[in-house]
Amino acid sequence: MLRVNGELIDPNLLEDAFARIKSEAEARLQVSCCERDPEFMAQAEEEVIDSVLIAQEAENRFPELPEAEVKARLEETLREYRKHGASWDMLEAQRDSLHDECEATLRMEKFLDNVLAGKTEVSDEDIETYYRENQREFRTVAEVRVLHLMKSLEKHEDPVLLLEEMGELREKLVEGADFEKIAAEETEKESGEIDLGWITFDRPSNPIESIMFTMRLEEVSPVVAYEHSYHILKIAEIRPAVVRPFDEVKEDIAQRVEFEKRRNALREFASGLRKDAAVERVDFSGEEEGRDENGSAP
Repeated sequence: MLRVNGELIDPNLLEDAFARIKSEAEARLQVSCCERDPEFMAQAEEEVIDSVLIAQEAENRFPELPEAEVKARLEETLREYRKHGASWDMLEAQRDSLHDECEATLRMEKFLDNVLAGKTEVSDEDIETYYRENQREFRTVAEVRVLHLMKSLEKHEDPVLLLEEMGELREKLVEGADFEKIAAEETEKESGEIDLGWITFDRPSNPIESIMFTMRLEEVSPVVAYEHSYHILKIAEIRPAVVRPFDEVKEDIAQRVEFEKRRNALREFASGLRKDAAVERVDFSGEEEGRDENGSAP
């Protein structure tokens, strides 16, 4: 467990940050990243420590807030909850905790307005530079319409003989035979489906998709063994990935750049706070295990 300037950190905060960081990495890479768990946990700890230091500094700078401001924010919050169906009885029971949440939110808003002043403005040049340097982020996803012929290994005693038969079928298809006609006659797919429709390239580690999206229009694939079946594919149509026009993504880029400026400014600010912070790692009995602000055990 971590302790920052004497404040014990809720382990759930670390677990939530760890889960989010790991899931983002796995979604981006399309693979399981369990071997990188220590790296993700280290990132989560850094993130949580920074957020706690910032919250502590906000309380130091704004220990007392005008009660009228807090009350106004609380009433606004109560009205929002009522719009979404919360009962007055439930809200009254939680009034004290809602009051504290509103006070903490106001404090953080005032703090951030102070710390981030002049550091998050986004210029047209910022937006154009981001678009130019990160065009891959604004590419549409490639799609292909695929025709499909399948034979199930479970329905045949000799997989070698079946592969030879599939090879012969492929030769006919490569030579110009009607793919849809032969596939309709030969496929062993239970649904009889031969046109897979439009498929989006979102699983680059999938062997079938890696073949589909490296084929040319009208090309017939080799015989592919996958999931206890042999497959032959043909690309009927292609919608290639293209970079979306600048004007179409300009507003989105402005938000991204502002977010990055904000995040970087807060990281820089938190880095300064770390110099005088007491960040400790403690066991569940409260005994000190180490101080990572010095980089070594006591």
